[in-house]
Amino acid sequence: MFDNFSSASTFVQSSGYLIIFIAMVIEGPIITTAAAFASSIGYLNIYIIIILSLLGDITGDIIYYYLGHSLRGTFVENYIRKHNIKKTTIKKLEGKIHNNLWKSMVLIKATPPLSTIGLLLIGASRIRFSRYILASIITTLPLTIFYITIGYYFGFAVKQILDYLEMGEYAIFFAIITLIILYYLYRFIYKKVVRKLS
Repeated sequence: MFDNFSSASTFVQSSGYLIIFIAMVIEGPIITTAAAFASSIGYLNIYIIIILSLLGDITGDIIYYYLGHSLRGTFVENYIRKHNIKKTTIKKLEGKIHNNLWKSMVLIKATPPLSTIGLLLIGASRIRFSRYILASIITTLPLTIFYITIGYYFGFAVKQILDYLEMGEYAIFFAIITLIILYYLYRFIYKKVVRKLS
């Protein structure tokens, strides 16, 4: 949906909370980070962003669960074919889901593009919904805190430093570049963890 953090940041600064919430359902991490950064410089209310981020992520999880549950084989198979995901990878993922839902949820939600297919597979495998939603809430909370912290506190620190140096016009640009690096570093680390556990 967004090519980079800069476009996400521009989007949240010019949007209302309802639109931001819808975007969080679709593109949770990058929108949450951008919205937290926008909050740190006064565009948005950080408490509303925290609530919207949690609800957006959980809403997305519920949608994927019911899609997987109701469409089962057809939708999942089409997604695998479209994104060139190996069937052996899917089999391993299914095994992990049944053996340890909690660990699977963490790995699935932190590893694009497996997050979408992983949540669809959980629904397709008919995991009990109450168990799934509890796992969703518990795994969403630390990830939300991580993205909010990066966006809000780091963005605020950069703004203060550059304002002090009388270079305020470069504050947003500098923060965006740094946040992009941190975002992709986080994804890289999680991919390494997934490889070790697979």
